[in-house]
Amino acid sequence: MNSSIISTPALQRNVLLAPRTTLRIGGPAAYFAEPESEEEISKLLAWAKREGLSFFVLGNGSNVIFGDAGYKGLVISMCRFRNDLIKMNLDQLQVTVSAGVSLARLVRFCQESGLAGVEFLAQIPGTVGGALVMNAGFSRYAGQHNEIGDLVLEVRVLQKDGTPAMLGREDLKFSYRHSNLDKYLLLEVVLKLWRRPKDQIWNEIKANRDFRKIRQDISGPNAGSIFKNPLGLHHAAGALIERAGLKGKQIGGIQVSEQHANYFINRGNATSADVIQLIEEVQKTVFHATGITLEPEIRIA
Repeated sequence: MNSSIISTPALQRNVLLAPRTTLRIGGPAAYFAEPESEEEISKLLAWAKREGLSFFVLGNGSNVIFGDAGYKGLVISMCRFRNDLIKMNLDQLQVTVSAGVSLARLVRFCQESGLAGVEFLAQIPGTVGGALVMNAGFSRYAGQHNEIGDLVLEVRVLQKDGTPAMLGREDLKFSYRHSNLDKYLLLEVVLKLWRRPKDQIWNEIKANRDFRKIRQDISGPNAGSIFKNPLGLHHAAGALIERAGLKGKQIGGIQVSEQHANYFINRGNATSADVIQLIEEVQKTVFHATGITLEPEIRIA
């Protein structure tokens, strides 16, 4: 292996991944890095390619489960990558934001600047990059979809070999909890927003936060919604799971929330195997009850 890259502070060996995910599950990464610059990322990608290693790009770890045996390749955490870089163009009502910026910071910045459009991202515990890859969204109203992909003008990325590229709107494909960005390493995005009085923006943020606090279960480590809501149906995944009698269902240390059935709660000693088994049990039970196959929203690395 290339000793020069291993000796850099950016690359670590055998780093436990559980503390770096919101579900608090996962074994060690064979290699782990928290790059702070584009140059560091390019070097890491080039090194991984030379060594024949797979790599996984990690944001805040809010929508991913790593196996109990860990990850055999390189995990690149974006949490330190330009995590305060937000640039505003008020004339064009655009915001350029680094993939490493937290959604909470982005929402706060836009509210303070009188720019609306990202209020629905409040309380989603992820980074901008992770939100883009999964086309994160939220709405208090049934049948309405607010998704980050709707705001995107262009995305600057690195390809898997470290080559930079700019993707315009015509290159991007967003759908429900999905995009075509998972084959890239995201660097920054340009979002198109609009003006709105700051107090109105704040009221919308607060309404979203209050709604989520009432509906969602944060009594223990969780990964947010486990399953996607079935398209074309009036019933959300949580309602289907609840009607199948699965609230409170527990396998090992992981439990279907008794408050919101589309949340799984780590009760203290859950393993990845527990989560996968519970996912399969929920899918099987809901299918037998309704004929509907629930599709996981969470990524299993």
